[in-house]
Amino acid sequence: MTKKIKHFPHFEGWKQDSIDDVVVGMERFVMVNIYANVFNPPSDREKNDAIDCKIRSLHWILPKHLDFTLPSDNENSDRQLALAQYYLFELNKKRSPHDKIACIVLCCKALHDLFNLAHDKAAGADELLPMLIYTIIVAAPPNLYATTQYIDRFLPPETLTSGETAYNFTNMCCALQFLENISPDKLSLSAEEFDHFMEGHSSHLEEALSNKFASGLLDNINRVKDCEDKVRQLQSYHDKLRDNTEQLQVDITKHKAEVHKSLADMRAKFSFLEEEMAKLLNS
Repeated sequence: MTKKIKHFPHFEGWKQDSIDDVVVGMERFVMVNIYANVFNPPSDREKNDAIDCKIRSLHWILPKHLDFTLPSDNENSDRQLALAQYYLFELNKKRSPHDKIACIVLCCKALHDLFNLAHDKAAGADELLPMLIYTIIVAAPPNLYATTQYIDRFLPPETLTSGETAYNFTNMCCALQFLENISPDKLSLSAEEFDHFMEGHSSHLEEALSNKFASGLLDNINRVKDCEDKVRQLQSYHDKLRDNTEQLQVDITKHKAEVHKSLADMRAKFSFLEEEMAKLLNS
């Protein structure tokens, strides 16, 4: 599409960035309108649902099981981890592949910033991947597998071959593959402990919640959810107000038409009376 647009007379002389913006806009318009028909097709649903269920079953996993530690408890680290999870929540709300991949990039950027709070070097794949896996487990966003498939199918191939976007998308796919095939030998715990937690006999959730950092994180997530609920309530109120306003406009228009008709009828009657009075006076 980009090559065709370059040869279209209207776009002659445009900069590449401007042409890219046009292509993204066209893609967004098309994909938003066909989203319900192409996202999470029947061929993806069974695996997508299985991975969603698997992620939810891993709620007991802590950073120590993935061989990494979170930065010390402070407001900035709370904010960055909550921000990363927020972008994962946003994934399922977006409709175009570009908007979805943007959420993944922002999520990984927040995790990079989180890593930088406690280290002098930038996070590499070995540091980013376990943090991303843990963030996915805590956030448990729905349809994550279907989202990666959707992006892979409909985002221009050149976007996923090199650069920051491709790097972050590859990490997301690796994280999903890890979670799908998770086993005791990939975690820092014994097979007995793994089976014990997976069967639901015990959980580290209480330990995580007792941790001040995790508690603060969950508070931040709950605040985000509360804000989303309030936005939905305001949207509902706005929709009702708009409907009432439109109905009021219809009623006003109808009333004006009725008033005009009544005035026209009254003029006709007065005109008739004037004619009759004139006849009487002339007779």
